[in-house]
Amino acid sequence: MNEFWRYTAGTFLVFIMTSSSIIIYASCALFQFIFTFQISPYLKILQNRLETKGTADKTIYQNHKIVIQFLQDYNEIFSGQLLVEIMLASLYPCGFGYTLIKGLKNNDPPPLDTYLALILCFFGPFSMYYCGQEISTQMERLHESSYMSKWYEEKPKVRRDLYTMMLITIRPLTLNYRLFITFDLKCGTTIVQGIYSYLMMINNFETAD
Repeated sequence: MNEFWRYTAGTFLVFIMTSSSIIIYASCALFQFIFTFQISPYLKILQNRLETKGTADKTIYQNHKIVIQFLQDYNEIFSGQLLVEIMLASLYPCGFGYTLIKGLKNNDPPPLDTYLALILCFFGPFSMYYCGQEISTQMERLHESSYMSKWYEEKPKVRRDLYTMMLITIRPLTLNYRLFITFDLKCGTTIVQGIYSYLMMINNFETAD
């Protein structure tokens, strides 16, 4: 009877911890999606105004400044958390992948939760890479719209504001950690490439032994 209650308590504790982790992670991912799909349409509107109303519309530069401030505040608050997620996203697949390869080579397939954990480790951070890539893409399109406008026909004051926006969008501001690591699809593919190289290296070492 005592063993039954210990098992029940342990199962309940694991369930609570797992559920809490899932809820927290899902909430952060949902907030990231909401933030991204608020900023992205805003940038599309700025592109449309540049192409239809022209560069003399001062609200374009004011709204662009607001978007930049939002991104800077978001990075200041959440970039540390995103960096930790990037680091874990590069470590967990190495461990689970090694366990999977080792089990398959020994004709002892690992349990199903190993496969599920490996899939989650790969696809979990994808939302972060996608959100960063979406913002970066819209920033690049805004730069293209500003460059293709008839800036050379504008007055010096308007041209100065446009030059400032063009200089800012040359290197698109997106989700990043202190401008050192940019969270986009390029970052994601680099991490996947590193994981694959590590697993193949470990596999070759064991094959040589």
